Parts: sequence; structure tokens; C-alpha cells
Amino acid sequence: MPLCHAASSASEGYPAPVLAAWLTATAAVGVGVHGIFAPRSQLWGPVVWRGDASGPPRVALTFDDGPHPEATPRVLDALARAGVRATFFVVGAHVERWPALVRRIHDEGHVVGNHSFEHRVSGSWQRRPYWRDSLARTADVVAGVIGRRPLWFRPPFAVTQWHLCRAAAELGQTVITFGRRGLDGRATTAERIVRRLVPRAAAGDILALHDGVVAGMPRPIEPTLTALVPVLEGLRARGLAVAPLTELVATPPYAPAAA
Repeated sequence: MPLCHAASSASEGYPAPVLAAWLTATAAVGVGVHGIFAPRSQLWGPVVWRGDASGPPRVALTFDDGPHPEATPRVLDALARAGVRATFFVVGAHVERWPALVRRIHDEGHVVGNHSFEHRVSGSWQRRPYWRDSLARTADVVAGVIGRRPLWFRPPFAVTQWHLCRAAAELGQTVITFGRRGLDGRATTAERIVRRLVPRAAAGDILALHDGVVAGMPRPIEPTLTALVPVLEGLRARGLAVAPLTELVATPPYAPAAA
């Protein structure tokens, strides 16, 4: 039976107010789901998903889930050769394990952002106390390594919900997602990563890649590492400079030094 006919048949015999309530509830669920899983959604609070598109055409490059003892140094080497500065949204537990990598990220002029403490798959459904603790613990451990407390927060999987956004606001964190991503947080190929980012990128875009691996989501790191140089070269060939996110976003990445 066609879907539309099935829906029509299911509604036969129901009073109009009941049917209207059912349709309203269905629409509300759809809006809520979109608000949780869409990186651009502002349903639960302010989200920065793209930067300033005025001036010279620029995009910003970001990396999630690190640091990683094999991937992060190679990413940093490639960025140094290209003269590019990026933003690394780090996992607090990984910072505790590999603090020297976070120190190198900072020392080489990149921004260190907050990506939660554990990056748990179930974290997206936790309540506000969980998120306050996760964000604060990560900010504390990053500050202990680089002497600066991050104010940029990227939710794991770019999944937002009310409790998470509220906790971020209470801690003065700016929620930053992205406009385009390489979808390299799972198994893929370098060619697909390049195709997802380079042809579609536009001025002001925040681009997301991964330099880390989180528990429960194993993936090969080579596709990202292989794709990085072609992505940088492809963007420049299209006339898009790869600029620090600080040049595209007005909110500061760190709390004042005195804090």
C-alpha cells in the first residue's frame, strides 16, 4: 500500500481535532529531531556553524576527537608545511593521556577547543549536570597544559540538545559546529573526503575533519591523512584561503588570561 494511502486510511474515522493534534505532535517530533541532529540548528540555543563570508574568500579548518599519537603529529606536520593554522577540538581524556601533543598544537599557533571529556555515544542524552562536568573537566585539563581555558565547544557528533546547550551557556562556552564535513569519523576513503569538502566549500565555511579516534568508533586514520594535502591544495585552487577560525568568528577562543 502506498505510504500516502496508508496514512489516509489510518486517519479515517478520527475526529478532526484528534487528527489535527496527531499531525501537530508529528511535526513537533520532526522539528525536535532536526534540532538535535542538524549541525546548523539553532533550536536549543545559539550555534555558530559558519563564519564571516565578507572580505577575501576564506574557510576555516577544524579537527575533532584528538589528540592521537599517530595522526595528530602528521596533521600538524602537514599544516606547518602549508602554513595553515587550524582549530583542534580535543577530548579531555585524550588530553590527559597525551598532553605533549596538546602543548604542541598550541605552541604551533593552532586553537585548542573543547570536545567533551569522554565523547561518549550516550552522552547526547545526558542531562545538564553531566554536561557541566564534562565541559568544565575538559577546560580544566586543557588549561593545565597550555595555560589557557578554552571557550569554544563542539558537541560530540555535532549533536545538540537543550541540556547540552544550557550547560555550555552557563559556562560561557560558544557552541561551534560546521557547515561542511569530510565524514571521516567513520571508515571512508581519501577520495570521498576530498569530494565532500573541496567542490562544495564556500567563503565563510567551517570545515570539519578528524585527527583522533574515540572509544567505540574504530576507524582507519590514513584516509584523513592522505586527503589533507589534496584538500588544502584544492581549496586554494578554487581561490579559498584556509584561515584561522579566529579570523572568521568574533567570539574569543579562550577566557582572559587572568581567569
